[in-house]
Amino acid sequence: MDTARLRELGLQVREEPSGVEVVLDLEAASLVNPITRDFITDITFQVMGDRLIPIAPPAVVGMTPILLSAIDAAEEMQALLLDTFSDHVFHLQRRSEELQLLGLPADVDPQSLELSTSVHEGQLAVKLVADRQGNFRIAQAIRGGEELATAAGHVIELSEFRERAALTGYLSALLGEPMARAPQAASGPEPVRFVEVVEKFGPQALVPPRSSLELLAQLQVEGRAYRFAAARIAGRTFRGLLAGTQGKVWAGRFELDEFPGVVRMVADLLKVAPEAVRLVGPDAPQE
Repeated sequence: MDTARLRELGLQVREEPSGVEVVLDLEAASLVNPITRDFITDITFQVMGDRLIPIAPPAVVGMTPILLSAIDAAEEMQALLLDTFSDHVFHLQRRSEELQLLGLPADVDPQSLELSTSVHEGQLAVKLVADRQGNFRIAQAIRGGEELATAAGHVIELSEFRERAALTGYLSALLGEPMARAPQAASGPEPVRFVEVVEKFGPQALVPPRSSLELLAQLQVEGRAYRFAAARIAGRTFRGLLAGTQGKVWAGRFELDEFPGVVRMVADLLKVAPEAVRLVGPDAPQE
């Protein structure tokens, strides 16, 4: 690394056991922590090839690295940092509002500005954490006191869930939360079979355009248990999820008019014959 080039950009260079680090003085254009209202007057970067990776203070850790090849002057670097930090604060506010609309806590660490929330459904407890671009991922999932090691890292697009129940249903299907077995009179809400809805309301009944709709199908494919969950996003657009005992197999959007049916879609996703896919009820044993 050309240290002269780094100094030309207004960076203080120092050698550390972990490698080259540089410090940028921001006195001329300080950042402000929106929670503590403290000024951020300098930023420390780890030099990795052509990239400057923010490593201190905690409020900037995880921000997009700066490409040295794209910077010609110290002023450009400061302006880029201001824009990047402002974007993070914007995503922080936007995602916090979305969590509150879903009735979920928006927990922000005052030093690192990390946004997280906790979702609870039955014996399942899931912690979601957002990155600097506002993308949520599963940081931890616990069911019945046992941590689900395979759950960490799954990305959740929060904006696709208009109701808290849609999000909890998706997470339950993704992480294999056992369904209530019918009938259970005093243990809480029971699932409703779709055939019961059709029998009671008739096949001509309509689901209003703005109401939420979630469906869950349990399947056996070549002796293995799977779940297919779908939640309506808007109109005839759905968000679907296929999960097995090891976690998510597939997730994505689909249009109702193009949806081939659960059996055919699962067969296509798992690359098996439709005859190998069998829909089962909530009382079927889960492997």
